[in-house]
Amino acid sequence: MQFDEYFEYFLEKFDQPTSQLVATPEEIEEYRDVLPDRLLEYWGKIGFSGFKEGLFWITNPADYVDILDRFLDDTLFPDIDTYHVIARSAWGELYLWGEKTGASLEVSPYLNWITTAQDSKKEIKKGLADKKIERFFAYTKIHDVDIEGEDDKPLFERTLKTLGPLTETEVYGFAPYLFMGGQKKLANIQKLDLITHLNLIADMGDMEIIDMAALVSQTMKEHGA
Repeated sequence: MQFDEYFEYFLEKFDQPTSQLVATPEEIEEYRDVLPDRLLEYWGKIGFSGFKEGLFWITNPADYVDILDRFLDDTLFPDIDTYHVIARSAWGELYLWGEKTGASLEVSPYLNWITTAQDSKKEIKKGLADKKIERFFAYTKIHDVDIEGEDDKPLFERTLKTLGPLTETEVYGFAPYLFMGGQKKLANIQKLDLITHLNLIADMGDMEIIDMAALVSQTMKEHGA
């Protein structure tokens, strides 16, 4: 199966899917003219797939509509754009695509954070949404979607050996929650139902907004970039 060079590079890092759910024509067409055509092309070829035994997933945004609404509720983001969950990690990190702003937001439930990234409004207005989604996958790295434990070493492989691989409905979660004083230790990790776990975190209330886009912009100005 042939992909563009960007997704091929993604597969060089993440290998072929270890779990795969076919995307039906109806599921694909539901997002026609909503998400980039290139992403829908990936869905048609590889479906909603999990990689590295559940480390990273290409998701069906329809499965995350309700929980995303909960996380973004009482923030300014719904007034800025309409967002869709296009991917997620083993730890429940949600990677969002804004129809006008591209890959400009991430939701990190295990930290109770919403993190901004540089938006792609100018490029998308110019019809370059496909290029931006290609680069989203090409620039995604294994160490970026994993997290480090208290010993500063990646946790996923150790958790995988202890708890086994994840299905599309499962996630690794911490008990106690990290944002409530829990520690990033293997002994504190459980395999949990994905949506139930995310809803429990949403029940905790407002998420902290980490404006990485502003921090990056300020750093560039300070260094004359």
